[in-house]
Amino acid sequence: MAGHAKVHGGNAMAERLGVAIIGTGTIANAHMRSLEHHAPARVVGVYDVLHDRAEAFAKKWNIEVVASDLDKILHRSDVDAVIVSTPPFAHMGPTIAALEAGKHVLCEKPFAFDPAEAVKMTEASERTGKHLAVASARQRCWAASRKAQELASSGELGDVYHVRSSAFRFRGRPGIDILRDTHWFIDHARAGGGALIDIGVYQIDALLWILGNPKVTSVLCSTRMGIGSPAPAPLVQDVEDHAVVMFTCEGGKSGILEITWSSNMSNVNQFLVFGTKAGLKFSPLTMTAPGPYNQLRPVEQKILDVTDEDTSGFGDVSQQFVDAILAGKVPHTPARHALEVTRVMEAAYQSAKTGHAVSLA
Repeated sequence: MAGHAKVHGGNAMAERLGVAIIGTGTIANAHMRSLEHHAPARVVGVYDVLHDRAEAFAKKWNIEVVASDLDKILHRSDVDAVIVSTPPFAHMGPTIAALEAGKHVLCEKPFAFDPAEAVKMTEASERTGKHLAVASARQRCWAASRKAQELASSGELGDVYHVRSSAFRFRGRPGIDILRDTHWFIDHARAGGGALIDIGVYQIDALLWILGNPKVTSVLCSTRMGIGSPAPAPLVQDVEDHAVVMFTCEGGKSGILEITWSSNMSNVNQFLVFGTKAGLKFSPLTMTAPGPYNQLRPVEQKILDVTDEDTSGFGDVSQQFVDAILAGKVPHTPARHALEVTRVMEAAYQSAKTGHAVSLA
């Protein structure tokens, strides 16, 4: 996918966007599967601190340039944007370096362990005038999420006051049950946490987005580890398999998240949106409201004819990032919103540690 993008600036549509990928592990392959057949994107080079891995990745995906250091890839004139797909403990350095080199950035999730790092990255984007998008908002690209947010923001649901997500894997611990070569997922020092920070970030972002991105005022959380067979020696797991989070927001809004890597439960996932006029449930996206002739009886209406996760006609998080940059628009997954998610995540872990709710007011 080597090549050069011609970016004109302003709001004019460019021909193609030259993209570099920083970090060539598991998630980088997901971005490549997305961009490989997305005509507006050209992946022109890669960099990884593990040079052999970068070379193998480039060979697999037919990418010409394998940079020997970060500065060399960031200062190429044919690189317009960067996807930072390093492990989360290594997001801030390459993200800020890319922004300061004049590149737009899509940063993988979780944005940061520490909100102070998220602030630095967000401020670097605003200071340099380069867009920073974050993959913790992946689910915003799904058809059901987009339609739910549209219905909520239009007022069709009335005042949306509460949201709830319950997502239970039966056995899905990275490094143990799945992705068995990515052991860093179960190491707190490198991953920052377990199920909550790994996959809970998607749900928290979606919940807040559908609520209208209100300021979160308090967070209460409980976590548990040890569901399923222990990690095989010499591996040691010190992050949670299960988390429950409740948060309150300005305007009397609230949300609940139940998220697991590992549980003895299946086929009961839910995503619910509560409004004063109507509510929504996902899988498939369905609206529930009082009947026109009997207000005491609910009437359900299926909203979409596609799967909840469908991204056709819009693009997934990688494709939408490319399209937004080329069109001179703010990406669908902005850093300011990811910063709020980071604040909630840190407060959740603090609450789980202390056993008390954490105020963010």
